[in-house]
Amino acid sequence: MKRVLRWAAVVLVLAFFGWQLWRVRHGVGDSLRQVGWSTSVLAAVLAAVGGLPGFFAWRLLLGGLGTRLTLPVAARVFFLAGITRYLPGGVWPAVAHAAMARPLGAPPARLAGAFVATQGLGVVSGLLVGLIALPWLVAAEPIWWALLPLLGASLVPLVAPRLLERLLGTAQRVLRRGGGEPVRLPGRRTLLTVTGLLAVGWLISGLHVGVLAIALGASPAGALSVGIGGFALSTVAGIFTLVMPSGLGPREVVLGLTLATLLTGPALITLVALSRVLITVVDVVSTAVVLAVLSRTRIAPLAEGVSS
Repeated sequence: MKRVLRWAAVVLVLAFFGWQLWRVRHGVGDSLRQVGWSTSVLAAVLAAVGGLPGFFAWRLLLGGLGTRLTLPVAARVFFLAGITRYLPGGVWPAVAHAAMARPLGAPPARLAGAFVATQGLGVVSGLLVGLIALPWLVAAEPIWWALLPLLGASLVPLVAPRLLERLLGTAQRVLRRGGGEPVRLPGRRTLLTVTGLLAVGWLISGLHVGVLAIALGASPAGALSVGIGGFALSTVAGIFTLVMPSGLGPREVVLGLTLATLLTGPALITLVALSRVLITVVDVVSTAVVLAVLSRTRIAPLAEGVSS
């Protein structure tokens, strides 16, 4: 029954993907022709590569919490659970991590906690990378200086990790998993390393927006800085949107506001829409590729891929 429910969830996600892509199918073709296929492929590759540091950051943090997964097992858990973020409601990835922990013989709260903590540190690193766009943004609108106090507040988990532990404890109680054993974060050095890896991911992923902006006529210097920083800020805004799948809506609004300092009119709409489509397609394809490779590769059973 659990296996049936797991595959039913995957089918539901894929159906939701298909509906999203079908709804914008005509605009996607026009956007690709306007930007160019070579530029679109380059942007997609950058978006795909930019997701890898996040995987290694999550695996490192999970190891610091006491559960070390082999690379194939970790990839299966990370990508299969991560795809559930496209379901409405932001709790599904944490629930999926907790559900996949049981066949691993690992504490469910530990895997869910690693995901929640990685998301929290992703907010910190995202705001840090977002500062790259600050000079361009404040030149257009001084209200963007508000990013500085937000950044200061986001650094609290690194300065006082126990507060992040309390957040994990809340997630543990909501999920009702973990056997009563609280999640203890690793040392500050591990947290800083994880934050650094996530920042590298933001830098690489954000390049896809800069590449698209240059193709649509933006100046290279502004396109790269605002593209990288704006993408990080917009995705952070999407993280806080628990109702919409993968931050759909707020992410596009924030990305549009930041890119409005470079582009206007149809070019701006094309970039925002194409970025969302490329990210969605990259997530589907990368997950499918990882699962296909793992299905053809001999790996140890899940229970043997864990050390606690």
